[in-house]
Amino acid sequence: MPRRCPATPKTASPNPADEASFRRALRRLVDQLADTITYRNTKNARPSGHGELENRQAIAAAWVYLSCVAVWAEDHGLVTPLLRHHPPGIVRNRASSVLWLGRAFQQLTAHPATQWLLHPDYNPQLWAGTPSTTACADLIDWWATQAPSLAYPAGAGQPASITGWAIGDLLQLLSPQRRKRHALVQTPHFAADLILDRTLVPAADTFRDEPIRLIDPAAGTGHFLIRAVEYLWQWYTTGRVTTRRIPDRPPVTGGTIHPPDVAVRRILAGVDGVELDPLTAAVARLRVTIYIGHLMAQARLIPQPLRLGGIPAAVTPRIAVGDALLLGTGMTRSAYRRLHPQLVDLPGAAFPLADFDWPPEPDPTTGTATSPVT
Repeated sequence: MPRRCPATPKTASPNPADEASFRRALRRLVDQLADTITYRNTKNARPSGHGELENRQAIAAAWVYLSCVAVWAEDHGLVTPLLRHHPPGIVRNRASSVLWLGRAFQQLTAHPATQWLLHPDYNPQLWAGTPSTTACADLIDWWATQAPSLAYPAGAGQPASITGWAIGDLLQLLSPQRRKRHALVQTPHFAADLILDRTLVPAADTFRDEPIRLIDPAAGTGHFLIRAVEYLWQWYTTGRVTTRRIPDRPPVTGGTIHPPDVAVRRILAGVDGVELDPLTAAVARLRVTIYIGHLMAQARLIPQPLRLGGIPAAVTPRIAVGDALLLGTGMTRSAYRRLHPQLVDLPGAAFPLADFDWPPEPDPTTGTATSPVT
């Protein structure tokens, strides 16, 4: 009889994203910003009615969500605080609140792997319209005076806040259209742990000193990838890995203990992800980049305190944007373009897998394969 996973204890989560009051406050802010949206281009506007309301709310959600990411980064000391409080000697004028928000957002692109968060092809709603100065000022004031910290102590068995679990879950909350279109449903940490207990841990026992490779073909915002990094860091740096949801299974021991820099290289070479939605993939890239940087700082491979701009450029997680059911199956570039025209020429889509080769295109007259179309 298979061993059963014990029920997860019902303990209060320290993650504000799990609090109903915090979620309601964010939704109110989305509604407030949505009422003030000015379209940047007439092609972004939709006729008055239900479609326009959804459009405005999607734009407002993009602004509110990115403020969540910026505040999370500020609360962990990764960037200069601009939304929580002002830097010494700098006074924010409410009239410049839109620019102030933009400055806070821009800090999130300090690393090559995180530049895509603001890219128009990854986050088009952010560029489709602008909230009013007053609405942006109220959003900043809420973060500065009322909102809880997104840096919190980890509860029993729960992910630490530096893993970005909160911002991963908030994307689903604030983007209902993305959730419907891409079936974005975040996996609870205990479910991810149980699956890794039954896959990654036995793989460590089987392959021992070989590098372990894994891929999440529907990576979302990176929940599985973050947990996999944690498991592999333990395995590579201690030669031991323990299960989290199967308590009666003995730990796997006897692995080769590697220096932390070797462990990082093995993790970067072995943990891959694919995600269909560009912004969701960009969030996963940010989270994995920062968490690996956090592990490096703890191991004193890079200076403490950790800063986003201080993480080496080589720490670039392999999280591609694409349809994992189609890529690598022999589908040609032209066929893929017909299904996903917004993805086929997306910059950084296979980031950083620049050596991806499309299969040859069939000649329309003879039916024989020709060189790929670029």
